[in-house]
Amino acid sequence: MLIAAARAQRRNVLSEPEAKAFLRAQGIAVPPGRVVAYAEEAPAVVRELGAPVVVKAVAHQLTHKTDVGAVMFPVESSAAAEAACRTIAARVATHRPNIALDGFLIEAYRPAQPEWIVALRNDPHFGPVIMFGLGGIYVETLRQVSFRLAPLCDRDIEALLGERPAMRLLSSARGRAPPDRRAVVDVLRRLSDLSQQPLIVRDISEIEINPLVATENGVLALDALIVLHS
Repeated sequence: MLIAAARAQRRNVLSEPEAKAFLRAQGIAVPPGRVVAYAEEAPAVVRELGAPVVVKAVAHQLTHKTDVGAVMFPVESSAAAEAACRTIAARVATHRPNIALDGFLIEAYRPAQPEWIVALRNDPHFGPVIMFGLGGIYVETLRQVSFRLAPLCDRDIEALLGERPAMRLLSSARGRAPPDRRAVVDVLRRLSDLSQQPLIVRDISEIEINPLVATENGVLALDALIVLHS
């Protein structure tokens, strides 16, 4: 349904709420949240979720929202959430005046370090490829990521989780409980399984979760991007 709706609108990128709805349907957890059309609706969502929250612009053209200041966190109150929506709208209007916002995504704030990136990419030459590594703002600078052809076997998963120095953070964290490594493995397996579904291969060019946070209580996809084949 989500892919069909995007196709009907002649777009090849899902919005973040659409991408997260897709992930949720695949059994990958995302933070609780809701989309509002207008800033005045934000306080009710904050009262429902509890503060602090994250406020984000919703527009499928904004694949890198932080570049234009379209993400604000932590937002500590209902009134601040409404103000954040107005601020974000003004920033987008200034930096990307050609984009009409579809609303605002308000989610429970779930900070965690480190942040990871997980992706499934259908490469035109190699076929489906899974990527895993250190995510957030460090993807381009530190390049602590690894790749394996899908589908993944147990040895592939162990290699993804162990061949870069940064991956040691999955097994030890000074002063903190270790993250749920099994939950990370589960996400990798789910993306690997998706790579073998003919409809996914036909329609989807890329699924990227960045950041994925892993705590002792499991994992959450804090942001997601899904790109369809043109």
